[in-house]
Amino acid sequence: MTFLFFFLVAVITVVVQTTFLRGVPLAWGSPDLVFILVVFVAYRFAWLPGLLLVFCTAWMFEVTTSLRLGIYAIQCLVVFILLKTFTRNIPIRESFYQIPLGVLAFVLSRLFSLFVSLVVGQGTEEQAWWPLLRDVLWFAVLAWGLFRVFDALLASAERFSSRGRPMAKSFNGRRHP
Repeated sequence: MTFLFFFLVAVITVVVQTTFLRGVPLAWGSPDLVFILVVFVAYRFAWLPGLLLVFCTAWMFEVTTSLRLGIYAIQCLVVFILLKTFTRNIPIRESFYQIPLGVLAFVLSRLFSLFVSLVVGQGTEEQAWWPLLRDVLWFAVLAWGLFRVFDALLASAERFSSRGRPMAKSFNGRRHP
């Protein structure tokens, strides 16, 4: 139930990013809500549902934005695996490392995208650091707020799915779900 609920959240996130955030002026940067969701899923979901959710979300985003198909999904899967591996046994409170590790993953992901675009021949030799810094600031601010929203949604989805169904009596008096 939680997976399906967050799949719906992923669809809404892709829709918001591909429709409403396209109207943000280019000079302001491009917030990446999908990547924030990927980082959140890495922190909160188990391996298999998390991998499936990350892949589906990244694939939906790639298809709707016509990116180099497969690259963004691979990036998101690698980020999920790395964050899941690094944060498995950290003795530090989660609130201390969530945003900084997410920012680090975001920067490395953007640098990988820059590398791929240079290799493919779509990038320029000289890249300004301002767009990267601006997008990192977007990521940090939005991640701080969206993590709280996603946590609240996850808690309510888990609360809803943990409610037991009422037991019904059968014709012989025994209870069954």
